[in-house]
Amino acid sequence: MHPHFPSRRTLTTTATLGLALAVASPLLEAQTPATPAPDTPTAAQVIERHLAAVGGSTVLNSTTCLVMKGTGREREAEIQFTLTAAPPGRCLLAGEVGAIRVRTGCDADGVFWRQDPGGVRELTAAESRADVVEMLFSLNPFALAHWHELGFTLEPAGRRDLEGRPVFTLTARHPQGAAVPLCFDDASGLLVAVGDSRLSDYREVAGWKLPHRLRSGGALEITFTDVRRNEPLAPGTFAKPSGPTAEPAHRYETRLSPDTTLTIVRRPAVANFNFGPLRELPRFQPDSTQPFQVDLRSRDVSTLDLRDRAADLRQADFDDQTRWPAVLPAGFEPGKLMDLGRNPGLRVRQLHRRGITGKGIGIGIIDQPLLVDHVEYRDRVRLYEEIHILAAEAQAAMHGAAVTSIAAGQSVGVAPEAELYFIAEMHGEIKAGRFEWDFKPLAQSIERLLDLNRQLPPARRIRVISISVGWSPGQAGCTEADAAVERATREGVFVISTALERTHRLAFHGLGRLPEADPDDFNSYGLGSWWAKSFLDGQRRFAPGVRLLVPMDARSTASPTGVQDYVHYAGGGWSWSVPYLAGLYALACQVKEDITPQRFWAAALQTGRTVKLAPPHDSLELGTLADPVALIEALEKP
Repeated sequence: MHPHFPSRRTLTTTATLGLALAVASPLLEAQTPATPAPDTPTAAQVIERHLAAVGGSTVLNSTTCLVMKGTGREREAEIQFTLTAAPPGRCLLAGEVGAIRVRTGCDADGVFWRQDPGGVRELTAAESRADVVEMLFSLNPFALAHWHELGFTLEPAGRRDLEGRPVFTLTARHPQGAAVPLCFDDASGLLVAVGDSRLSDYREVAGWKLPHRLRSGGALEITFTDVRRNEPLAPGTFAKPSGPTAEPAHRYETRLSPDTTLTIVRRPAVANFNFGPLRELPRFQPDSTQPFQVDLRSRDVSTLDLRDRAADLRQADFDDQTRWPAVLPAGFEPGKLMDLGRNPGLRVRQLHRRGITGKGIGIGIIDQPLLVDHVEYRDRVRLYEEIHILAAEAQAAMHGAAVTSIAAGQSVGVAPEAELYFIAEMHGEIKAGRFEWDFKPLAQSIERLLDLNRQLPPARRIRVISISVGWSPGQAGCTEADAAVERATREGVFVISTALERTHRLAFHGLGRLPEADPDDFNSYGLGSWWAKSFLDGQRRFAPGVRLLVPMDARSTASPTGVQDYVHYAGGGWSWSVPYLAGLYALACQVKEDITPQRFWAAALQTGRTVKLAPPHDSLELGTLADPVALIEALEKP
């Protein structure tokens, strides 16, 4: 999982589907180098072995087409798709994300095309062709059988180790596209990787053995839910549609309050995910860092038998729109887990009972469009503006509601009486079907909050800005974002982002928690879901007194699906840790007006608790876990 979880950018546009669910990759340069051997098989032998493993020539020759339906997710963006494939390498991927529909295909003449809201165009750029080549070999079983007549050459690249699995690699080359590596499992002969994509969960369907799960990078995962063979196809199914060839026209809008007033410039609509029923409950893969593995948000699972699926359900993400079966596994109580997850934990509510709630302290949040009227915070939203937001994004996003409620929700938040100043922002643009980062709008958003801050009474000014994303040197807009943070620091505003270690030399991390464990018990916290493996492997260790740890996993937050709806996230990321820290800083500002980020951080590390892992890893110290009560008590002392 990426440290920013979920992604700050919901690409509910043509870029979400990208080029038919295949993402260009660095072609496995980071993997163990191939080792040639004297008995290296030819490309034809490797392909023949693979085809035998998936069904053999009889099934292949008797199949006129395959129609595969499924669901996918690119970070928090839900994808519904249908892939139609036919010999020799024709294919059509029709997908939709919300109201955005995209069709990508390869016709009988080998022409790659895409149709999206901006029109119809052939894919001629090298990177576009590389993406479609990945699609062909990942999702079209006929392409491997007909690689030669499709104009490809396949070159043996030898054996290598791919993520602990021995594989044999072929390099696929096309005159009009980049080289793409194909990795076949050495034991079974099955295709397990195409470029950056990973194929798994092979199942038999009508004589075929087909992969039902595909993962690309850390952001995209798709699952086939229905596969049918020899369905009747309409004439011209794979033909490039007629219509104007054009780049999609993405329009961006900025809405600011007039003059010097503070207003709510728009109220984004309630999100309608409409994810529909699930035919089968996904299985949680503990070795995977992919988020949303068991995603039941706004899903209907009422017809499934889940009585023996307790282990998977404990890792599930669900919301108030999830429809459950009448019988659930013993010990799995969604309502109880939702309530536990709403507790900010670490005894923060003990401070609330003492009146330390962040009252009067301003928190700025820069994130995705907010469901302004959610009961968690609606009475304290003093400003809602939008800077460089896609005009098509009419609905509220899951991310904005989540981070706002974690920072300052009335029941979820660390600072439940803080005042909120929110700017929805998109740090980049979609160009040629791809999202390109540009943090200048983010810098503009920080500057806007600082300008508005000068108008506020000194006792009620914004003291902290929460931004659940990071930027790095070399990225567009990094210089401007750094300058805006430097200005904020001069003006007494603490900007907390996932780039905090670079901008302020302050390091943090987010912790895991079993969903049924008491959030107020410090012993409930342990390794975070997305970094546990690297910590235990020794790749990323940290010592007490250096990195401040706060809750991250098993959080329940405001949901954008309704003004009284909530959602439970089994896993988490730094996106959830940043607003927690912002809320904690607001509490510190309430009890110590002249607090600074460095003094706050030093006190938090000094008063924090060192946590050790449970056996068999009890010899490892996890680090310094924030103790909010001890921190505030220390700051209250003269």
